[in-house]
Amino acid sequence: MRIFSKILTLALCLPFLLSAQDDSKKYRAVELSYMKAKIGMEAKFEAAVKAHNAKYHKEGAYESELYAIATGNETGWYVWTMGGFTFTELDGRPGEGAHQDDWNKTIAPYVEDYGRVEYWRMNADLSARNDAEEDETMIQIWWIDVESGEYYRFKKVVADVTAVHKKMNDQMSTYENEFTQGDGRDVALVWPMKNWASMDDDSWKMKEEFEKMHGEGSWRLALEEWEDVIAGNVQEVWRVVK
Repeated sequence: MRIFSKILTLALCLPFLLSAQDDSKKYRAVELSYMKAKIGMEAKFEAAVKAHNAKYHKEGAYESELYAIATGNETGWYVWTMGGFTFTELDGRPGEGAHQDDWNKTIAPYVEDYGRVEYWRMNADLSARNDAEEDETMIQIWWIDVESGEYYRFKKVVADVTAVHKKMNDQMSTYENEFTQGDGRDVALVWPMKNWASMDDDSWKMKEEFEKMHGEGSWRLALEEWEDVIAGNVQEVWRVVK
């Protein structure tokens, strides 16, 4: 899943705090930087970012990718991602000098506006991975607003869903926002998509598979628990900029 597949809190509740205090240095975090291209300059902006990434963000902790938001209120915005890194590695990120000059000269002229910058840490225990070839061109993201104090219940629901994804050798990633802003973006659930036609694929029945694993009636109970512990859910589709 590009950057999100390779890696996609301090203020809300204790479980987020505990997550943020992991000192194992084995975790992976990702930076999301939102920006909007000038009207009519989208193609030049995309080409400039890809060229910049090839120079300074080709691999490792600072590997970068560009996404275009395709649905929702932020349609038309781009998201430049970097990671996965530890925050110690972030201190050594490409910065001033030739790197910044390249951005200012080749990308900035096509930028209309800069938006939010966020840092997300992948929760490996709540993510399902496989070794399949990554050929998706899109990703679907659910931005979850978790009710204060209810993360432990939310985590249990996601853990049960993740177990089904693992059994089916399917992809799913869970990320926690390192610095929540009170905007309802506490957790991100991410799935890869090959194309829009993936939305019509109903060959895998989640309810049936969930109840095979967790027992008859468990899906209804999981949905009820989900409704109790989340305050909101915003869904988006992003396009990978090739």
